[in-house]
Amino acid sequence: MTSTHGSEIDGLRRAALDVTRNWSSTKVAMALRATGLDTGREDRETLDAIAADLGVSRETVRRARKDLLRMMDLPAGSASNSVSSSATLRAPREPSADSPATARAVRRLLTMTGPLPYDEVLNAWARAGGKPPYSPLPDNIDAFRDWANDVGGLTVSARSGAGEPPIVGAVLPEDLDKVGRFLSRALANEPGGVDREVLLDSAEEAGLKPTTVATALSMHPAVTRVSRGRWALRGRRPAAADEHVRVTEPRRTARSRPTSFAWSADGSLQIEFSVPRGPSPVIAVPRAVSEIVEGREFSVASVTKPTHVTVRNARIWGFGPLLTELGVSVGTRVTLALNVLAGTAAIMTTEGEGTSS
Repeated sequence: MTSTHGSEIDGLRRAALDVTRNWSSTKVAMALRATGLDTGREDRETLDAIAADLGVSRETVRRARKDLLRMMDLPAGSASNSVSSSATLRAPREPSADSPATARAVRRLLTMTGPLPYDEVLNAWARAGGKPPYSPLPDNIDAFRDWANDVGGLTVSARSGAGEPPIVGAVLPEDLDKVGRFLSRALANEPGGVDREVLLDSAEEAGLKPTTVATALSMHPAVTRVSRGRWALRGRRPAAADEHVRVTEPRRTARSRPTSFAWSADGSLQIEFSVPRGPSPVIAVPRAVSEIVEGREFSVASVTKPTHVTVRNARIWGFGPLLTELGVSVGTRVTLALNVLAGTAAIMTTEGEGTSS
């Protein structure tokens, strides 16, 4: 980067901070990173990497970037052209010293869990599905050790003569995003796990949407399911006394029926489920049909205003207002009909007591 280009970037960064002074710190951070104004580097992070790092959706990052570029009204210049081209961002192909987001994500995992065996780190990484910043890690210990030395901030123990896997740790704690801090606090002293509904109920008290926490539980590498509906930090093992308490503590006697699906005569995919808790409910799409609707949005003409439901990472959300219109309570069985060809949806109680379409 030339000194002239660098001075232009500095000027644009100051202008960006000026127009965003009333924004939240999170929105400012994602906007600066998404436009490359945080470092001025050409190989800036992808929207997916930034979203995962800050615990928000990719669309939230995209909108923050768009808002910043609109408010700045960029002048002509080489640096401005570079910032304006930020819509075409490259994803790092593999973890290396040139993909700091991946190394940061590893250190963040270990900050939450403490040191983990190398194979447990790989198991954790598999939960994220290879999406940035969870790029595939080296799958043999020698290559991983070399990579860890390159990126810094990590320790890898020597091989054990007893055949135990090397232990990977973080040299210094990594700053956690809001979701990471919430999960760490909620699960730190609970090796036997915490019930999913308890975590979702606690989300709003921490300033998070239940849907955000639900999505994190489905893919966050630092957490693992220890039993039906219970989640704990990875690597924590309950003591015998803790296990006894977990097994004998009172459980809900009423269980929701599983989510199911069927195809209607008009070709719509009908997903039947029990209404979950929380103001922003989210449900899982049955695995057999998840790929058919993955990444789709379906419009719904509701009574109050037009809305849509979204399918991403085999989860559906956005139907909370529709349930309010139907006046259904938690546990009620409803059917969400998705017209795959038309891109529309309708929701109704399974007994046919109400419809919004």
